[in-house]
Order: sequence, then C-alpha cells, then structure tokens
Amino acid sequence: MADRRAPRLRVLVAAPLPADVGEVASILGAAGHEVVTAYRADAAIARLVAERPDVLIVDPAIGETSPADVVGRLGGYSDAPVLVLADVIDEAVVAAALDAGAVDVVGRPIRPIELLARISSALRRGRAPAAGPGALPDGLEVDVGRRHAGVAGRALALTPTEFDLLAAMAARRGGVVDHRLLVRAAWADPAAVDLEALRTHLGRLNAKLIEAGHPGLRNVRSRGYGLRVEGSAAEG
Repeated sequence: MADRRAPRLRVLVAAPLPADVGEVASILGAAGHEVVTAYRADAAIARLVAERPDVLIVDPAIGETSPADVVGRLGGYSDAPVLVLADVIDEAVVAAALDAGAVDVVGRPIRPIELLARISSALRRGRAPAAGPGALPDGLEVDVGRRHAGVAGRALALTPTEFDLLAAMAARRGGVVDHRLLVRAAWADPAAVDLEALRTHLGRLNAKLIEAGHPGLRNVRSRGYGLRVEGSAAEG
C-alpha cells in the first residue's frame, strides 16, 4: 500500500507570546513537522534567510509597525505562503494582512485539525516546499542577525538598504525576487519608492559584489532580480 502521509514540512512560527508559539509548535510537532520559532520580527527574518521554511505562521503583533508592513516585509524574504495568526473578530488586522500577501488566517482558539488543513491548502494553492538550508552561491555570506555580509571572507561595506536587498535575494539562493517584494524587504514605506530608486540601490550593490569577487546580480526583465550564479546563462 502506498504511503499517503503528508510530507514533513519546515514551518516558521513567529509570534510575540510564548504561549501562542508553544501551542502551534506542539500541534505541528505532533504531526511530524519541523518547527522554527521566532518572537521578534528581526529574528523571524534571520530564520527565513537561514532556514528557508516551507510555510510561515505569523502573528502581525510580532512587529512594531502595522500588520500589513509586518506581513509584507516577511514576504519579501521568502516565497513560502504566509498564514496569519489572529483573532478573526479583528477584521481590520485580518483584512490588512490578507491585502499584504497573507494567504489565509488561523483564528483563535487554535484547532489542530483546522490548522493542519489550512497549511495543506496554502501549499496546494501554489508554492512548492523549499529545498532547505544550504550554502549561498559563490562564497556569499549573509548573517541577518549580525547584519554582516561578505564574499569568501571579505566583508562588504553595505548601506542598510543594500544589506536588506541582498538578504532578500540571498534567501532565494539564486531565484528571482519580484520588484515589489524587494521594495517591501528594504523600505518601511514601499509606496514611497519607485522602480528607478530600486534600480539605483541594486546597481550600487551589484558593483560592490563584483568588486569583492562575486558574479553579482542578474536582472530578469519584467520579473525582478536575483543573485547571479557563476557559470549560469545570463538573463535580462
């Protein structure tokens, strides 16, 4: 008989209250999934880059900004679907999170069967599980926690915006990141940033990468930007 068990997933659970994190982690662990936790927004970003989870479960209260900003910023670092942990009676929070890119809402009280079903549904709607942690291309080093980046041991002197852009692309390990997601990852007010400003910052970042010995960035027209991997065909 074929094994019909669900695949083991890596799930990031990010919430400010240990009770919420513990409850969700317990449900997921009992179902055989791997759980990565974070209690602050900056820690959640670091986990996204380092662990490449398949799914994010996020309480927007983890950040000091609006629910839309929190969800949008985290979404800038990963293709994984985002489910929001929220009181469903708080319609403003739910609506803002969904508008910012969340795919579903997990309401309180948390029901184990419903939680697992919503995760499965989110994955079926589109995004394949991540390949898991691994080395970054061509000697690139990005430590989100320390906000340090380098190439083969050589530190990169990046502005805060350049670092955030690099971290968002490093999280995809060579995959293309949409222009909109890059802006959300690097600016607190995405509406105030146009495509030309994004290109300017990426151009400076690209020059610094190349100077340090990295192949630099690739621009895929009408799609976005990503890390150029040595030996790959040029795009854009």
